[in-house]
Amino acid sequence: MNLVLAENELILSLCKEKDLGISGSDEELVQKFREIYKDHLELLAKAVKGDSKALRQLRWVLGLKVIT
Repeated sequence: MNLVLAENELILSLCKEKDLGISGSDEELVQKFREIYKDHLELLAKAVKGDSKALRQLRWVLGLKVIT
């Protein structure tokens, strides 16, 4: 699977799980998410590659429930 596509899917999933105050089409959501959370894109990339610690950290940054 293409990593960019997988990153976009993860972003959309996170946006649907919690209302992050971002609206628009899927493409607009992804773009806005990348702009707002640009300091955490490395965590996103690691999470897509299967790094569970990075996913937990990303969820914590977004204020989502984190299960340890």
